[in-house]
Formats: sequence, C-alpha cells, structure tokens
Amino acid sequence: MNSSSNRFVSAALAAVLAGCSSTLNRTPLPQAPPDAVPVAKPAAAPAATPVAPPAAKPVAMPAAKPVAMPAAPPAGAAAKSPGAAAAPATTSAAAAPVVTEAPVPDRAQSQYAQALQLMKSGKTLDAELELKQLAVAYPEFAGPQLNLGLLYLHDSRLNEAEAAFKAVLARNPANVVAGNELGIVERRLGKFSDAEAVYLRVIEAEPDYAAAHLNLGVLYDLYLGQPQKALEQFERYVTLAGENKQIAGWLAELKKRVGVTAAPKKEPG
Repeated sequence: MNSSSNRFVSAALAAVLAGCSSTLNRTPLPQAPPDAVPVAKPAAAPAATPVAPPAAKPVAMPAAKPVAMPAAPPAGAAAKSPGAAAAPATTSAAAAPVVTEAPVPDRAQSQYAQALQLMKSGKTLDAELELKQLAVAYPEFAGPQLNLGLLYLHDSRLNEAEAAFKAVLARNPANVVAGNELGIVERRLGKFSDAEAVYLRVIEAEPDYAAAHLNLGVLYDLYLGQPQKALEQFERYVTLAGENKQIAGWLAELKKRVGVTAAPKKEPG
C-alpha cells in the first residue's frame, strides 16, 4: 500500500484553511463528510493527512468549512464556533439539546473573519496571533482553538496541536473534527493506542463520519497490524463516501491478505 502519509484524511485543515469556518458557533456543525477530501494544507486548508492522503481536500470535510461564530454552546454541545465549525457533514446520532445562544460580539466576528482570511492567504504567523487573542478573549468558542490546532499540525508542532485539540474536546466532546485531527496527531506522535481510542470515540459520536473510518482503517493496517479490522473500516468508509481507484486498490490488497475472496460475477440473464 502507499505510504501512510498519503492515506490519512484531514478534513478540518483543508476546510479551515481553504474555506475556514466563518463563524464562532457553539454547536457542532454537521458538514459534508470528509470523504472527498484529501488532507488540506493550511494554505488550502482539519490539515492532517489521512485519507488518501488522500489527504482530504479542503472541500467537503466537516471541519472544512469556515466556522461560523454563533454563540458559544453549552457544556456538552459541540461548538460551531471558529473551532466548532469543524463539525462533520453528518449530524451526530444524538440530537443536540435546543439551547439559547448568546449573540457573538461584532468585534469577535470581525476578528475571527480576519484570522481565517490570514490562514487562507498563508500568513500563518499573523493568523496564529489573531487566533490566540480570540481564544483568550472568548474561551467559550471552540473555533479559535480548533484552527490553532490545525495550524500547529500543518507546521508539525505536534505537542501544541495535541493540546489545542484536547482543549476543544474538553469543552465540546462531540466535536468530531477536533477528534479526527487529534487522532492524526496521536498517530504521528507514535501513540497508536491513543489514536485508536480517539477515532473510536469520534465514530461513537458520529457513526457516519467517513474520515474517521478511513483513518482508523489506515491505523489498523499500517500501525497496529490488524488487517481484518482495517478491512472493516475501509468497507464502512466506502459505504459512506463511495469508492475511488485508490481505495479500491487498498481493499483488493487487504482482502488477499485476510483471505477474502471476491464474489463471482453474475452472468447477465
């Protein structure tokens, strides 16, 4: 199979840097599944490299869209905010309780939009400074921390990225974008068991989050030596996101290793 770096999908970075979340929300954003996105670079944009990295294309990943800055979510609710914006395209299994959101200050919204524009322009240092100020001034919003994590991950500042994503999850455990990115960080730090646990939590929170299934499959195959489990995750990914030539190749190779034979083709008529 190809190198691991080409298999991990990082929807968030692609989204944030490419389309970055534009608002500071407090509730998880169900966004388009990472299926299609190869890892995005901060320049383009939930950064990481899992899928084919297919890296996720800054496109449709949950985290990919610039997070809007709506009000901060109550504890336990995923944030849509700058960091929260990274919610997956699919809505989580459990419906979030209806909550009254406080309006996002105009100044915060403006500063956040500026930080996202800096990210998209490749001015990561300036973007980092803006996001740090927002994170301190508006700790109730997950957006700034999430985007900081994406910037750190893109620059391979793994310990800082790990801390940033954990900070998002500490406030909003259901933020699957932060969870998926944290799994990538843990894998790159060599914490394979931790990465597995993180991906499983993401899948528990959002069973249809394709990127997590793909990244977990790569982890099982290349790092944990569990081809049968890898096959199951890849097949789930294909069910959710559709098959492409690269994934088809991985599946064929895995099936040979685990002794799965292809079903005979039915003759027409």
